[in-house]
Amino acid sequence: MSEITLEEKIRVRAFELWQQDGSLEGCADEYWHMARAQVEKEMAVPGAAQTGDPEVPATC
Repeated sequence: MSEITLEEKIRVRAFELWQQDGSLEGCADEYWHMARAQVEKEMAVPGAAQTGDPEVPATC
């Protein structure tokens, strides 16, 4: 079984965040940056739980 790459983890997380916020158009960069920060934090501290909602403005 192949291991999921960092980029794939970020892509999946960004998509999840985007969907949770109502699929806002024009905010791809913001979701990518939030997802990357979350994934990197989780990788640095194994077992770290996500806290709070993503901080994306209502309109990007």
